[in-house]
Amino acid sequence: MLHLHSSFNLADGVSLDDYREALREFTRQLQSLGLLVDTGPVLERCRHPVMDTDDERDQQYFFAMTFADREQCDAAVRHIQSADPGTDRAHRAIYQDIIRPIFSCWADSG
Repeated sequence: MLHLHSSFNLADGVSLDDYREALREFTRQLQSLGLLVDTGPVLERCRHPVMDTDDERDQQYFFAMTFADREQCDAAVRHIQSADPGTDRAHRAIYQDIIRPIFSCWADSG
């Protein structure tokens, strides 16, 4: 499995509930095309004095998308970059509502 971790802050005026719904729609579209296994919930950062040691980043929200493998991930990227009207609208809806995003990609080992 391959996982895309997305950390971000919401833009001013964007509600967390609305963002979660937009992400669910984007997830459903990619899943219907066989381009995504699943998206986890949007989680809110807990600034714990011992357990949260990242003082360099201030992102408040996080979610992970899971792909079956690198091929599925690459196919999803190609699809999004092709600007398919439905997927492009759904992708813009989740991307335009965030600020200071950090994306990182992780693979299961073993």
